[in-house]
Amino acid sequence: MPLKVIIVEDNPATVRSLRETIRWDALDCVVAGAASDGESGRRMILRESPDIVLTDIRMPRLDGLDMVTEIRQHLPDCKIIIITGYDQFQYASRAIKLSVFDYILKPIDNEEVERAIRRAAAMTRRKLEADVALEQALTLRRRAQLLLLLTNDSQRGQGVRDMLADVGLHFAAYYIMVIQLHDERVYSHAMLNRIDAVLARLKMEAVTLLLYDAVVVFVTKPDAGEGWRDEADRAAEAINAELVTPAHIGISKLGESQHAIRCAYHQARQALWEIALGKNTTRSNFYQEEEEHRPNERVAEMYRKIDELLEKADLSDESAAEAAAVIAEQSGKQYSNLRAMVTLYAMALRKKFPLPLDEKIHASLFETWFISNAEDAKACLIKVCTALREARDQRESSTQSLLTRNALQYIRLHAIEGLSLGDVAEKLCVSSNYLSALIRKETGVTFHEHVLAAKMGVARTMLADPRILVDEVARAVGYGNYISFYNAFKRIEHMTPTEYRNRRAE
Repeated sequence: MPLKVIIVEDNPATVRSLRETIRWDALDCVVAGAASDGESGRRMILRESPDIVLTDIRMPRLDGLDMVTEIRQHLPDCKIIIITGYDQFQYASRAIKLSVFDYILKPIDNEEVERAIRRAAAMTRRKLEADVALEQALTLRRRAQLLLLLTNDSQRGQGVRDMLADVGLHFAAYYIMVIQLHDERVYSHAMLNRIDAVLARLKMEAVTLLLYDAVVVFVTKPDAGEGWRDEADRAAEAINAELVTPAHIGISKLGESQHAIRCAYHQARQALWEIALGKNTTRSNFYQEEEEHRPNERVAEMYRKIDELLEKADLSDESAAEAAAVIAEQSGKQYSNLRAMVTLYAMALRKKFPLPLDEKIHASLFETWFISNAEDAKACLIKVCTALREARDQRESSTQSLLTRNALQYIRLHAIEGLSLGDVAEKLCVSSNYLSALIRKETGVTFHEHVLAAKMGVARTMLADPRILVDEVARAVGYGNYISFYNAFKRIEHMTPTEYRNRRAE
């Protein structure tokens, strides 16, 4: 995209010469306008936000250096090139103080002017490229941090505020939208970009990420005002208008506590499920507390069936198979209904058997989002029950201390931050050696292996997002180079990151 140039010069012949004799196309620049005095130039510059300004000094109404002084606070990165017939020291001194890029004396030498513009353009493009790279890196870090908060329980004292502040997420309130395409398992790069474009067009402060089978949109607000519902409605309507495939969109309540982000995500999920389970023609739905509404008869019947299954659930393979059969029958063999009911049942099962969310439980719950038939449902629920059963047995036979449990929970939330044993020990007010020995003794796994497992959990989820390159995933989870990430991932998953990504896309 050509860089934008403004000329501020009171001599029409000089303006004409600059417009017509400088090879703007070769410089990949375009003259966006010209002004004949400093005041008109100031207004034009603030309106057009050019990348480069060519200006004289002595002009009517406002001289060039005073004009530069006024625009500097608004456009600090704009490159100013002075072209003047005055070589007085006081002018040059003021120009230096204003960080003017170049100071060229008349009569104009086209080659000298072109060299100055070429250098200014090159510096501007390097800065723009660096800014884009930094913004992309920040977006990746935001997605990674939010994935940790959405997939782990957080508590006060675990540094959640700092986690969000470190990636520039400052807000007074927020809500979450969960977008699910009808019977789609793979979200294309172009589709995700269209959703991002809609949010940008509506000027919404939002982070999008792919989690399991849906797009999650985390929207931040500067206050807890009531206008957020109208904003969410507009966004849902605009997203559905943009997408070729119709989408269902669940929307959470407005949240304010940074420790309730995961709760808001589940609210949005429930609102989404109610659309699918109720065969509702509405494409978007706000979460409501149970006392605020009564679900339709179909939804109520499905909830009753799930409650009946939960009452007799005992984590055996037989109860898992029975639940899968009932759910498959109730779903009408509709893929979206089946997936929603299996996921609801699995999450309710975990509530009935409240066990720490270890890697096996997380992996089994992860699979519920991708089932497509009754056999998938049966296999998936057996895995969930097996993982919960093993965790229960381990807890009953384990003497895991509160200190170890707190350490493991902190690791799961902060693993991608370059977490060291010393960091966690300091947070928990114990020595590094003591904590290391305790974790190894009570879990049979070292501190570093726990950190690695948490990092790989985030990496697996990020690899499902086609917008994110594999080396970007590596950086997002804390690896300085791709090779280290590649080797660690292959050791844990027994396949390369690219192979894992391709398998998820099948």
